[in-house]
Amino acid sequence: MAARLPIIQPASFTPPSIAPELRGDGKSVFVVSLGCPKNRTDTEAMLARMGQAGYGMAQDAEGADVLLVNTCTFIDASTEESVDTVLELAELKKASGDKTLVVTGCMAQRHHTELRQELPEVDHFIGTGDYHRILEVVADRQAMDVVTSPLYVQGAEARVNTLTPWSAYVKILEGCPQRCTFCIIPRLRGDLMSRPLPVIVEEARALAAAGVKELNLVGQDSNSWGRDIGDERLPDLLTALDGVDGIQWLRLLYSYPAKFNERLIDTVASLSSVVPYVDMPLQHISDPILKAMRRGVARERTERLLDTLRGRIPDLSIRTGFIVGFPGETEAQFQELYDFVEAQRFDNVGVFTFSPQDETPAAHLPDQVPQEVRLERREALMLLQKDIHAQKSEEQVGRVVDVLIEGEHPETELLWVGRTPNQAPEVDGQVLVADAGDATFGDIVKMRVTEAAGYDLVAEVLDEA
Repeated sequence: MAARLPIIQPASFTPPSIAPELRGDGKSVFVVSLGCPKNRTDTEAMLARMGQAGYGMAQDAEGADVLLVNTCTFIDASTEESVDTVLELAELKKASGDKTLVVTGCMAQRHHTELRQELPEVDHFIGTGDYHRILEVVADRQAMDVVTSPLYVQGAEARVNTLTPWSAYVKILEGCPQRCTFCIIPRLRGDLMSRPLPVIVEEARALAAAGVKELNLVGQDSNSWGRDIGDERLPDLLTALDGVDGIQWLRLLYSYPAKFNERLIDTVASLSSVVPYVDMPLQHISDPILKAMRRGVARERTERLLDTLRGRIPDLSIRTGFIVGFPGETEAQFQELYDFVEAQRFDNVGVFTFSPQDETPAAHLPDQVPQEVRLERREALMLLQKDIHAQKSEEQVGRVVDVLIEGEHPETELLWVGRTPNQAPEVDGQVLVADAGDATFGDIVKMRVTEAAGYDLVAEVLDEA
């Protein structure tokens, strides 16, 4: 029997009236959500609608009536992963003969015409702005593709949290106002569309009532929240969420450096629930490359911002990301980036090789860097960051930190796992706990770091004495 979907409903939520032909009583859905946390929130919204209509959650694809793949196509590797996943489930559908296969998300938005021809096994394609129509699509017995301009913004709806019982992602906006030359996201997700402040706060309250203690705020350019809908800005949203009972950690992800102003810095530094953690993809540091990327920020301003953040926010951790092998990147410009990373000693860094996407200006720039050079530069930067991370982890040994205990270690019952405020879910390391004392899952407790273990930390509960 399929598990019941754990639907979370805001206090003012009114259950929708669902037509009999849209109901899925007794049926189940198996979902694969690929790509970023923003994609995951779309998946959670679809699952909530299906759960309200009577669908259950299948534990495996073989036992499901509906196979749902929410795809990514940000770079070539993510497109390949999405295609491979769809093909795998298409083979399963072909073998069983009685399943409905639905492909949603960015790859469906971008390539649905070609995919419809190449993958007749797929019953339905749903674009990034149409996932709220999941019930009517699944109910249609004929192949039905719904891919329109992405103009939909989530309201005060029910949702499912698929992260952990104690932590959740909350999408604060759709689309992106930036036009970086390498990025296809605005084409797939549209322009900036902020969710209203009361809607986000109500969702936060519903999550808190369900036991969630950490909210991870996501958006393609989170710092731009509110600029399209009124006078409120991100500091106002953070202040409102800081007042939600039960939410102890607020984490801001995907901050665009050009939009990190003084008021936002003051707010992050002053609110007790906002953790000392900044996720700010910088992409590069050489001014000619930043200009070619159309990032709207230069090296001097970036370094000044980093100094200000570290000076105003105690114990700050910074995660960032860089692209190597961008068209025209010289050895000297890569060395400039390498030296910058070495000097800044970021806590966590993601490094991507430039992946040309035909619909973006950067794909057609001159002086494309050979793939083997891109890979060499990525490896060099990753090895540098690996050493920096190891050094910074050793510096944590002996410190007393807050740890959110999330559950058992997936490989052994002898260990529990958790995270500090300086570790974001899924992308950073975690804390391995052998003895948590009287604490249990979902507690935030003070622990002493006893060891660095690769990208993870080992910690033990403090002696009561």
